[in-house]
Amino acid sequence: QMWEEAIALGKELAEQYENEMFDYEQLSDLLRKQAQFYENIVKVIRPKPDYFAVGYYGQGFPTFIRNKVFIYRGKEYERREDFEARLLTQFPNAEKMKTTSPPGDDIKNSSGQYIQCFTVKPKLDLPSKFHRPVSEQIVSFYRVNEVQRFEYSRPVRKGEKNPDNEFANMWIERTIYVTAYKLPGILRWFEVKSVFMVEISPLENAIETMQLTNDKINNMVQQHLNDPNLPINPLSMLLNGIVDPAVMGGFTNYEKAFFTEKYMHEHPEDHDKIEKLKDLIAWQIPFLAEGIRIHGEKVTEALRPFHERMEACFRQLKDKVEKQYGVRAVVSYL
Repeated sequence: QMWEEAIALGKELAEQYENEMFDYEQLSDLLRKQAQFYENIVKVIRPKPDYFAVGYYGQGFPTFIRNKVFIYRGKEYERREDFEARLLTQFPNAEKMKTTSPPGDDIKNSSGQYIQCFTVKPKLDLPSKFHRPVSEQIVSFYRVNEVQRFEYSRPVRKGEKNPDNEFANMWIERTIYVTAYKLPGILRWFEVKSVFMVEISPLENAIETMQLTNDKINNMVQQHLNDPNLPINPLSMLLNGIVDPAVMGGFTNYEKAFFTEKYMHEHPEDHDKIEKLKDLIAWQIPFLAEGIRIHGEKVTEALRPFHERMEACFRQLKDKVEKQYGVRAVVSYL
């Protein structure tokens, strides 16, 4: 299903058929295939595989993997538990580590075999040709393919715990892994060649979370616009989880943590970041409005009361946000 790669190879072949071999019959057949590949990219939803970091620690392993970390591409719909079971059958004497922290020398120098495995998130590296916003169906391929950087995030609390707002002092310790080659390649796994760590402040974490939520709504809206036959349940759960006050709490907690005079006085350097977070909150409204419009068109009569309640919650949310953070309008490429 890597149609993007097939198209690139097809262009090379087309050049041969057209200008070297003058085989127009083969050329016409190839161009028809390419047309189908382009249509597939836009219309077919492809499963996104998970990626796993695997460390082999201890002197019991062969030298080519001993005390090294590798990034593996899982199979379609493969859960971490299933991947681990598959991995451990290859090393029946190995012990599975229960922590994701890098092991000490006692583990690395021991005579045994210790395997560490956890899920990592691929980092999107969009080709430079996409210099303006494009459809999520086109971008989604690059979210899990042609990737070389992966990250693992671990929450770290600094200072005293605030029972009223856990976001205020929740930092993120993020480890970035860079592989020797892009995945997938000839192999489904490559060695990690460099590792570095960054700390994400609570405010930066809030911005990132808000951006991800907006992207998730936007992406699902685009999927439904591209394919009217998609099931409505995932859209229902996503929208309701954001607009229902009973399960909401996302940015109201951010308001309590960061939009106070006390925080602004203590962190004047964060002024631009606070404005960025406010902007993202404001942008969520038009994305939600489009999602709820689509939901209203597709909802069954049995779920109509659920939709009407969601609409009522959204109207309250919209009034509050637009009054405090201004009005935004969705641009036409949606």
